[in-house]
Amino acid sequence: MFESLKKNKQLFMTCLSVFLVGVSLIFVYYTLENIGFITNEIHTFLLLIRPVIIAFGIAYVLNRPMIYIEDQLQRLSQRLMKKRLPSGFSRGMTILILFFLVVGFIYVLFNSVIPPIIKNLRLLLDTLPNFQQSINYYIDELGPYVQSTVTQQQIDQMSNFVTNVLGSIGSYMLQLGTGVITNVTGFAISTLTTIILSIYFLKDKEILIRSVDKGAQSLLPANSLVRVKQLLHDLDIVFGGFLIAQLIAAILAGVFSTMILVLIDHPFAILVGLVTGVANVIPYIGPILGALLGCVLGLFSSLNLAIVSLVLLTIYQQLDANVIQPKLLSNSVGLNPVWVLIAILIGGHYLGMVGMIVSIPSAALAQIYLTRRYHRLKNQQKI
Repeated sequence: MFESLKKNKQLFMTCLSVFLVGVSLIFVYYTLENIGFITNEIHTFLLLIRPVIIAFGIAYVLNRPMIYIEDQLQRLSQRLMKKRLPSGFSRGMTILILFFLVVGFIYVLFNSVIPPIIKNLRLLLDTLPNFQQSINYYIDELGPYVQSTVTQQQIDQMSNFVTNVLGSIGSYMLQLGTGVITNVTGFAISTLTTIILSIYFLKDKEILIRSVDKGAQSLLPANSLVRVKQLLHDLDIVFGGFLIAQLIAAILAGVFSTMILVLIDHPFAILVGLVTGVANVIPYIGPILGALLGCVLGLFSSLNLAIVSLVLLTIYQQLDANVIQPKLLSNSVGLNPVWVLIAILIGGHYLGMVGMIVSIPSAALAQIYLTRRYHRLKNQQKI
């Protein structure tokens, strides 16, 4: 039988294909049969390596600031001592500076930002029971036209829905914030491994990269290895730039929204600014959510404050969505602001919020490869 298979190459390939299909079907069957066990094992494994994943993410975010600080240290040493610092010493000093900057940021956050937010949340929960009465009062102020358009039952349903949503969100955020503060010791112990790993990732990144490169060289063909390296380099350039641009845009949105509301004496200025900054990661939608939240929470004080908050935050939202974000993202990922807006519209239409977030780096990556292909074809005189 085996001799006949060797002589008949087509028959051999057919039998091999049938065998592989059979093995694949058996594998799929047993996988589906034990899907619960496999899922639990994957979940356990992810929990086990979670500090490694988080540490890698922290190191990746801090890598660019580390490169910048280390470069400035070397320039300063060259200017003052006419020589460069040893690489190990400069890297250690850079990580130490980064450590103090991060600790300082966390200290400011816990002492200057989190207490006012907790105060805002408690004020929100305390004033929620009077929200429905306030809505009815504002409806009476708006006159008979609104009363004839919206029934009392609809008003009650709307106010109950808003009250329940705000109450749930406020309670969750308050429990989350107070839980972190009251469990600082446990939190510090659980994150100690992550901090140590982050430091080692930053300190020995060149050594780790060389180790991974050696492993890849032993597993992948040379051509495939070149393509993988190029892809990883492109992903680093595009997604790294996108991440920094989004972080800057979120900070600007949170700070400016807070400043606008502070100027008009909004009682929930810091809370609205925080939500606007966090939600700003979703292009267009995030700032709109901030404007609506500022308006709704403004109703706890007065109708005029709610309207002024909505108008001012909407103006800023238009500025952010059409000027600030496209400019930041175009500079960071190399896309023209027009293409940024088009990518967001297409991604949002087909994939919703997730599409709006991933559309910009995906479009930038596509532009890189299309540009390379164009130049390659041009050099080959095919176009």
